[in-house]
Amino acid sequence: MDKIQFYYIDPNYIACLKVVDRRVPDVVYPGRHRKMLCGTVLQVNECSYYVPLSSRTVRSSTDFVIYGKKSKPIASLRFQYMIPVPESVLTKIDVVVLMQTDAKYGDLVQEEYYFCNEPENVREIKRMAKRAFTISSNRNHDKNRFFCDFAALEAAMREYQIDS
Repeated sequence: MDKIQFYYIDPNYIACLKVVDRRVPDVVYPGRHRKMLCGTVLQVNECSYYVPLSSRTVRSSTDFVIYGKKSKPIASLRFQYMIPVPESVLTKIDVVVLMQTDAKYGDLVQEEYYFCNEPENVREIKRMAKRAFTISSNRNHDKNRFFCDFAALEAAMREYQIDS
């Protein structure tokens, strides 16, 4: 089974996506660590989808809670904000380097990484990604309005690739 990786994403690409869907999350927050993406969680329509990590730890039907030491919730993957991403705008996170520059944060990221890559969790992450895509694709689903518009984001991604 493919490993789940963590990435930073080019903020300019996020700005492009936010033009077509305001629900796309920010990835740069002044005075805080950059938001990371986890992926690839889904391949569909010749697009690779990635899901943002969040400090939110409340369980919901669209969030995958990540647990750390002592089974304490430490983060989540928020599937309603999953986005299609071309490889060219991703920078893979090197946890070893991160630990050398910020040991406490690096340890947290390492815990998240290991939890996400447990085989049963990889299967669940991919299952939730498929479910999120199904909900977003169904305009009649009662939760559809909470999800990014994946079809519009795919079109924006293709336009971005042409313009880049």
